Order: sequence, then structure tokens, then C-alpha cells
Amino acid sequence: MGLGDRIVYLHRGRASRVLASNEKLLTSMATLDVFGPRHRFPTVAAADARVRGGLLRGDLWLIGAGDPELTAARLATLAARLHALGIRRITGSIVGDTSAFDRGWWAPGWLPGISRSYVTRPTALAIDGNRDPGSPERRAASTLRTTLVALGVRVGGGAVAGRAPDHLRPLARIRSAPLASLLRTQNHDSVNFIAEMLTKALGVRVEGSGSTAAGARAIRAWTRGWHVRASVRDGSGLSDQDRTSPLGIVTLLLDARRASWGRAFVRSLPTPGQGTLSDRLAGIRLRAKSGTLFVRPASALSGYVRTAAGTSVAFSILTSTYGSGEAEPYEDAIVRILARARISVTGG
Repeated sequence: MGLGDRIVYLHRGRASRVLASNEKLLTSMATLDVFGPRHRFPTVAAADARVRGGLLRGDLWLIGAGDPELTAARLATLAARLHALGIRRITGSIVGDTSAFDRGWWAPGWLPGISRSYVTRPTALAIDGNRDPGSPERRAASTLRTTLVALGVRVGGGAVAGRAPDHLRPLARIRSAPLASLLRTQNHDSVNFIAEMLTKALGVRVEGSGSTAAGARAIRAWTRGWHVRASVRDGSGLSDQDRTSPLGIVTLLLDARRASWGRAFVRSLPTPGQGTLSDRLAGIRLRAKSGTLFVRPASALSGYVRTAAGTSVAFSILTSTYGSGEAEPYEDAIVRILARARISVTGG
């Protein structure tokens, strides 16, 4: 437990434990620090030729950068912008780019046949959460093609996927919601897909590689920069090899609150009655992230609780021997004790 800038209580707090979805706290902090809360991920329509007299010769490329909330409706906005440029005919195909992220859909500690059921494939060009199996890039290209045709644009080729060549000319773009908004969705509802998309985006930004492994290394390096040792294998917490100590989590929570992006981080966490806390801790002034791992018994609850003295206490409860059904009553009881406490910076 931490208050102000110091640790005030530990109980087996230095032991490394499975994080479960508390891994999303690390992912959130790292992405906010690297990208900033206002960052938006672009989706770009590009070509290697100019539009002349309403004609675009060659292929039109659809290039994603990791927007996890791209939908058919937002691609319709992109189509309208292309139409507004005067494009009325495309001689080639609509091609969804596959190059920004790798095709990886696995991390050490995931159980074959089980972990993937909790997250769809994270691709740089994704559509509707990639819930439809197959090629997300081709499906996004197909959606854009259909919308362009409906606007009266003649498209000579079909919708395919491929690696975009260098030196394409951007024609139009749309952008994701701000990162702060993406993290609110991720942390309120514990959305694994957003976390894994952001992890690959971190890999691109930090290492130039859009892989889960590169993103995990970036998160791990970021925690080391804040003097916290962590084992990081993915961004969502699906791996039972994602580990750090309660002391490590509280240290990061205290540092995060003082960071320039601290307000965005705290607001990304649900309060009682919201998301994964919808039926927990009613009446408590709390911002916290829960965590459960079904493939191995683990439960977590970490965040900030307002005490009876009006102070905000950072806390972390990580349990590696009990599942959520057994651990949650104890977690909630501890938080209620903290909420009733009269703890101040000078003492209590």
C-alpha cells in the first residue's frame, strides 16, 4: 500500500505473482508514456499514382497502424473523403496492407486452444474487433470497396491483402479515438484485443517490430526505467508468465499519478458500478483494475481508494493460489477496510 510518494504497508509484497489482467495496468502506463493520451492511430488510403481527371491508375492501398476500434461505419467516412477528392474510377484493386504488424497470435504462457478464445488476432488493419475469422485486411479492403462502389466509384479489381510497397502517396485518412479513450474501454471492460493491439503498436514505436514479443520487451524495459522488475509476455495478462510483485504495482501506481499522463491513466480505471466492477464495492470511492486468470488460479485487484481521511491510497492485491470466486470477497473486504481508515500523509 502506498500513500503520497512512499510505501506504508507490505504483506508479502515483494513476492512475484501472476498479474492476470492487472498486466493491462503496465500496458496502459507504457503506452501513455510512449504515445501520450491524445495520440490517435491513423488508417490511411494511399496509392503510387496521382488522381487525374477522376482516375486513379493502379491499386488503392488501405494501411492500418493499430486502430482497435475500426468499423465499417468509419471506413465509410474514409470512402467519402476519397470520393470528395474527385475519385470516380480505380483501375486496380483495393488492397489491405499486412506489413505493419506480424501475423503472430500467441505468447509464452498462453495455453494452446484456450487462450486464443479470449482474444482475436491483433492485426494493424483490423475491422470490427477481428471477430470474423479469416483475413481482417482483406475484409477491411472489401468493406471499403463496397462503400466506394455504392458512392459511384468504379473499381476494376477486387479486394485483396498484401504487403504495401514503399513510397506510397497518402490520399485520405481517418484516425482512431484518442489513446485515453481506448484505454478507458480496455480497462473498464478488460478488453484483451485492445491490449494486444497496443502492445504490437508499442513494438513498432520502440523497436520497429510489430510483434507481441517486441511490445512485451518495450513494456518490460519501461517498467525497469521506473525501477520495477516485471516478467512481461503479452499486453493483456492472458499469459501466466506475466508477473511482478504487489510492491512493483504500487510503485508504478504512485509514479503514474505524478506523471503528465496520470489523470488519463486514473480515469481509464473503472469505479464501482462500471465494467468489471459493476457488481463490486458499491459506495466506495475507488478506481481499480481487477484481474482473473482461468487457465491457472489467479486473481488481482489494484488501483486507488479514497480513505475516510480524504487521502488517496494506492494498493495492489495479487493472489496466485486462489481463483476469483474465492479471492474476491477478501479483496473487497481489504478495500473496504482501507476506505474506512483514517490514513494521512503525516500519519494515521
